[in-house]
Amino acid sequence: MAHENLSKGQQEVTEADTFFINSDATSNNEFSFHNEWLVRGVAVTSGGPEFLEKIKRPKRGDTLLLWVNKIGIVAAGTVLDDAPVIVYRGGGVVSPNEPEEYHRMVRWYADLRSTPVSAAEVVVFHGTNPRQAFGALNKGKEAILALIASRVEQNDIHDLLSRGKGRSTEIEILCQARLGQGRYRDELLALWDRKCAVTGCDLEPVLRASHALSWQGATDQQRLDPHNGLPLIATLDALFDRGLISFADDGAMLCSPSLLGRHRERIGLPAPLRIALKEEQKYYLRMHRQRFAFCSPPQD
Repeated sequence: MAHENLSKGQQEVTEADTFFINSDATSNNEFSFHNEWLVRGVAVTSGGPEFLEKIKRPKRGDTLLLWVNKIGIVAAGTVLDDAPVIVYRGGGVVSPNEPEEYHRMVRWYADLRSTPVSAAEVVVFHGTNPRQAFGALNKGKEAILALIASRVEQNDIHDLLSRGKGRSTEIEILCQARLGQGRYRDELLALWDRKCAVTGCDLEPVLRASHALSWQGATDQQRLDPHNGLPLIATLDALFDRGLISFADDGAMLCSPSLLGRHRERIGLPAPLRIALKEEQKYYLRMHRQRFAFCSPPQD
């Protein structure tokens, strides 16, 4: 048997955590398989029961930071499954040197391979260089995650600006959309009466234009489509962007198991969308649910 499911059954609802995971080039003659991780949408450990236990720690909805020795953080992703799967040689291992590996499904939402977060930058916030195979990120977590988000945004803007001359107006519109501004934001707000799609807050300076289908996974047309998003207050925007909440076709809010029950209560979750969805909006929200492995409740 090439795969063995290690589901641990119903898990207690806890808050989202963040972990470093090392690509383990040391075990592979100094070659890192991180590119293959990103292509296949997995995170991998190997080496016996100790490392199996380590990769069991993340919950669905937790964040993994992919660390490559001598390079730094090259990607960040959201865990999509509830437990690791054992993959045996001949059945899909990433490294041909390993008789077995322990895989988690991950949506790598931040590709930093061209502009990694260096060890020196991590040390500023975290205090140490995360060289271990696997470990929790506690100290400096918010600052490091903010740095990653900023770098991804900068990379996307750079990619747009490098497209060449003769398209300055189109590129400016796309840059504004990437920043949640300009025509995209204005048309999105108009679809929702210029209010938060959930709370009804009409204080526009605090509303964020959230894309449902990610920027990296969308065409230029989809990036500018106001149906591909929701206007949300900052807290809900962060939860939606990280895949900790989503919405069903009937507008019901879906919450990740990683959202602690008391946190849901404090911010009034789950709460439905205020306005019935159009078919175009349902399409993009289905893409969001698929991206973060949400299961929608059955529709009547």
